[in-house]
Amino acid sequence: MPLLFDNPWLTLLTGAALIGLAFGAIAAATRYCNMGAVSDWVLTGDPGRMRAWLLSIAVAVAGVALLEAGGVFDLDQTRVNYRAAEFPWLRYLLGGLLFGVGMVLAGGCTTKTLVNIGQGDMKSLWAYAVVGVTAAGLLYWPEARWFVDQTLAWPQLSFEAVSIGHQDLGALLAGVSPSGSLEHWRLATALVVAAGLIVWLWRMDHAQRMRRADVIGGLGIGLVITAGWLWTGSPTGQALMSEAALAFDPPKGTGAQSLSFVAPAAEVLRLAESPALGLVTFGIVAMLGVIVGAAAWAVLRGHFRLQGFRAWSQFGTYSIGGLLMGTGGIIAMGCSVGQGLSGSSTLALGSLIALGGIVLGAFVTLKIMLYRALYPESRRRSLTCALLADLHLIPRRCHPFRDEDPSGEPPAGCSR
Repeated sequence: MPLLFDNPWLTLLTGAALIGLAFGAIAAATRYCNMGAVSDWVLTGDPGRMRAWLLSIAVAVAGVALLEAGGVFDLDQTRVNYRAAEFPWLRYLLGGLLFGVGMVLAGGCTTKTLVNIGQGDMKSLWAYAVVGVTAAGLLYWPEARWFVDQTLAWPQLSFEAVSIGHQDLGALLAGVSPSGSLEHWRLATALVVAAGLIVWLWRMDHAQRMRRADVIGGLGIGLVITAGWLWTGSPTGQALMSEAALAFDPPKGTGAQSLSFVAPAAEVLRLAESPALGLVTFGIVAMLGVIVGAAAWAVLRGHFRLQGFRAWSQFGTYSIGGLLMGTGGIIAMGCSVGQGLSGSSTLALGSLIALGGIVLGAFVTLKIMLYRALYPESRRRSLTCALLADLHLIPRRCHPFRDEDPSGEPPAGCSR
């Protein structure tokens, strides 16, 4: 096999760098951001970046399904086993909620954080450093790792108990269907989901045309996620990993994978402690590629600006946000990219739950911050009623701020 370098691991890492560069440049150029998608939707009613997020998921889902159906790769065994039969639903939900809250407090998701670092934002650099330290503690401290892997796995659920070997939607439907092969169910399910997402994002803004930047961002990011799976899961990528595994010091972090940005933050710290080529992972190189890609775009467009904290309170908020993102990303086994894009592209049920938790956590946090800013005298009871009404868990007429009344009392008939 012709190699770019004599070392097969370096060849694989070169692909990771190119994938990261493309992701960073596209995200910077189109303002693609998962937290920004939620904040625009919640605070201004603008669904543009949410539509871009949905489009990227649809493209990745369709791309992965078509390539897997064509026998290019098999994602039943990946570095993060998204499709595992074990189903620790509490981990997915709790981790997603924590990450969603954290990315609001830290001023952006992991995508935006890395893009901001490339554009000179030292606040984001600090937040990502906190993500890395937190994630390293949960991954490499045995007691913490045991707590995450065992305690939060309760209750112990596995689809193998009902003779289903994987948790992705296609496998679940194939398991309960009397006919049809697993491969056919996976392809059909993925194409239906991708088409449904396209219809949904088209109807989100009353069938208005998407902005060009959102279309480019959604298509580009979806294709980059697919490219990550293709490079590491294809016969070429698997052969490179197999050759590298025969080395005297085999590399860490092998296996089919696409982008994720929490675990690599911890892996960088491990690499700094013990520098070795075998500790340079696909995730680390892709993450650095995102920063360099965003930096290149910022320099070309004249947007590079060094920025720092303006107040200690801002420093504290970013620190708490980084702590929650690192904790949530490890608990949920992925961030808004790792689970929200890479995991979701496999249609793993756990990834979809984690994605829902991320959106819910961000939604609730943004709403609380909004109401506290607009109605500083409101009571906690009013905030609770407002959130429940926003989530459609109680009638809309019970919303205490629907008439912009900051009295802090729910409307008549909603005292319960």
